[in-house]
Amino acid sequence: MPEANEKRIFQSLERNLAELKSIFGESQDLNIARVSVEGVKCAVVTIEGMVAPKDLANMLFDPITEYKKRNADAEDVFKFFSEEGIFSNDEKVVNLFSEANEYLCSGFALVFVHGISHGMAYGAQGFAIRSVSEPATESNLKGAKEAFIENIRTNMSLIRRRVKNPALRFEYLKAGKTSKTVLCLVYIDGKTPERLRSMIKERIHKIKLDMVLTSGNIEPFLAKNKGAFFSSTSTTERPDVVASKISEGRAAILIDGVPFALICPTLFIENFQTVDDYSEKPYYATYMRWIRFAAFFIATMLPGLYLAAATHHPEVLARALLLNLIANAENTPYSLFAEMLIVILMFEILKEAGLRLPKTIGGAVSIVGGLVIGDAAVTSGLISAPLLIVIGITATSSFVIPGLNAQTTILRILNVIVGGFFGFFGIAVLMAVLLVNTCVTDSFAVPYTAPAFPLTVRAMRDVITRRTFLKMQEFEADIDSLNGVGGSGE
Repeated sequence: MPEANEKRIFQSLERNLAELKSIFGESQDLNIARVSVEGVKCAVVTIEGMVAPKDLANMLFDPITEYKKRNADAEDVFKFFSEEGIFSNDEKVVNLFSEANEYLCSGFALVFVHGISHGMAYGAQGFAIRSVSEPATESNLKGAKEAFIENIRTNMSLIRRRVKNPALRFEYLKAGKTSKTVLCLVYIDGKTPERLRSMIKERIHKIKLDMVLTSGNIEPFLAKNKGAFFSSTSTTERPDVVASKISEGRAAILIDGVPFALICPTLFIENFQTVDDYSEKPYYATYMRWIRFAAFFIATMLPGLYLAAATHHPEVLARALLLNLIANAENTPYSLFAEMLIVILMFEILKEAGLRLPKTIGGAVSIVGGLVIGDAAVTSGLISAPLLIVIGITATSSFVIPGLNAQTTILRILNVIVGGFFGFFGIAVLMAVLLVNTCVTDSFAVPYTAPAFPLTVRAMRDVITRRTFLKMQEFEADIDSLNGVGGSGE
């Protein structure tokens, strides 16, 4: 905002309206309704489409027309607006034009009284919002079917419904010099450490971007580790996940206009845990958790290991498989390395097409494209059948861990490159570098690889297995006895 917006509200009604028109540049959605209250000139200013006309009429215009007081002056009228009349449960006194602009753009109605150097802002939001629906990216069988929407206040209520505790805190922050995007820091007082909250608020205050429109705009500022392959923050669209994380001492960030919440900090192991794990029997949840571990290994390592074995280490392959690979290689015009890159690229194109196309045809296009192109490529001899099977298994496995989709994709390509050039040795070096990079990631003074590195044996019981709730209850009771219930949480 320009410096003129830092001016104080004038006593002159006409100067106030002229200043607002100047700030908004005669924008056609700036609505000004002039009214006279017992002879005192007033004006109601709103942004079209941001307020509910019926609510505005009921809570503001009807009381104005009913106000009767003989010899009323500007002070009496403003006192009626600020103290006597009950117009909205969200009322603010406005002293600066910068405040007035933010309230207008947030769906408030502003009232100015001639002769008074203040204004009143009333919450009258009426812009269209999407209804609460099922999660699109975090599906489950037995968990809640509610997901965040774009309205930040609705998202706050979804969390409050699950955490009926007065210790639950919501703190408003702002980011974006032009967008003035409202953020909300969510935590439970007594569980989330003060140090973590201070770190988050300090990093958000340092954001100098003009526009903050998605979680990706602020995530790099929160995760301070430069060069980290994995991120120490994560996103979720589920209110129950946020409630669970803040009960563990984490913090969440809601962004106005974004149907996802940021969790700070997050751990690597949490990508392999789902809501359904805690709705099933522990032995079944443990089995499915190991399936996810195996899927992550297959999605990232299988193409590279296959290429390295077939190109540099044929002795590790069974004789029948090796002869089959040799026969297929003689019938294809490209090297195995080139074939691998072509098929991976084809898979990524089909996956992107399925994501970007409308839902009604996106799935059909990706399936038909994969079947037709894959079958034609094998039949024509451009690609070997074993290679297509490897990529098919890899592609299916990559969908098991959606939270690590970006990292899985890049790791797969890197493993193919180093495996094709250097064999198993190159893959081993790459994994060693990745392990070191992951172990030093600790943006919020919490190791990303905890509780495996550094090792916490008791916490590992809910990593490689799924503990029963009786054991979890005992563990939480021990923690409360150590920290003291309702303590500082630091």
